Amino acid sequence: MLGMTTTNDPGTTGVRDIAEALGGGIHEGSLVLVEGETRTGKSVLCQHIAYGVLHSKGSPVAYYSSDYNSETLVTQMDSMSLDTRHDLVTDRFRIYKMGTPNVLRNAEKSLQLILDHIVELPQRFKLIIVDSPSPLITRVSPVIKVDFLQACKELCEQDRSITLALDTHVFESKTLFRAYAMSDYYLRLRSHDVMLDTGQIDTRVIKALEVTKLAGAERWGQEGIKFEIKPKMGIQLLPFVQIKV
Repeated sequence: MLGMTTTNDPGTTGVRDIAEALGGGIHEGSLVLVEGETRTGKSVLCQHIAYGVLHSKGSPVAYYSSDYNSETLVTQMDSMSLDTRHDLVTDRFRIYKMGTPNVLRNAEKSLQLILDHIVELPQRFKLIIVDSPSPLITRVSPVIKVDFLQACKELCEQDRSITLALDTHVFESKTLFRAYAMSDYYLRLRSHDVMLDTGQIDTRVIKALEVTKLAGAERWGQEGIKFEIKPKMGIQLLPFVQIKV
């Protein structure tokens, strides 16, 4: 298992709470899907997962980002007290920028290039995070979407674990069902309003993380994790809050 080194203070990075939600880590050879609408915290969650795995002994991480290059991603993570600079300079943390205009012109080819690049990574990189292929996946047919997910699943058979952060809207209903069926871990993120008292709404932006599939086992109906994303703290777990429906 790719364990996740945790912190004794869940108020600093939230890594401990994420690790516990994932059963202590991610099994090697797993396809992990992080699904949610825009601005629900998918990238932040991926960064916390990367940090947690990096700080487990012998667990290098490759991170493909549509938004950040090496310097900006490390700076972004550092702003949440997730220090990865030493991991970057010691080649335990590799960061690859995706999403240039030329890449977007041929989305199908670009998705294949990502897969080919992952194949060429040294085998010591057991966790690969792709955050996010959504701009590419929105430009291809449902068949190509499923083929991409299937190719990722096949790469996981080589004892790699691949985490994909995907916007909910990139999938048609049937494709979303197939994505869930192929995944080993399925994480859903949502934003919610919170009731403080009768007629009062909390002004904070509350996120909710639901792990609906864990190491291949379905977990529908489980209580989700409620959290905020705070500067210099990252994910901060919240006590019980009442979600407005």
